[in-house]
Amino acid sequence: MDFRSLTVKELFDDPRTAAVIKELCPQLLKYPVKMFNKKSCGEIFDRVVKMGIVPLDVAKQAEARVNEIIK
Repeated sequence: MDFRSLTVKELFDDPRTAAVIKELCPQLLKYPVKMFNKKSCGEIFDRVVKMGIVPLDVAKQAEARVNEIIK
């Protein structure tokens, strides 16, 4: 499993990976995350980067750090 296939629920259920998002992308926590529980992180991160909510470099950094944790 990697970051792109991980669901949002799985991401936030693990305190280590949730901490990465809270540190690097705190702006995402303003949105009702529970609405996206069944979506993959890859799908959501593509969308928030496209909308300009999270800069691409920060999204890539978060993805890399989460991948390090879950491997």
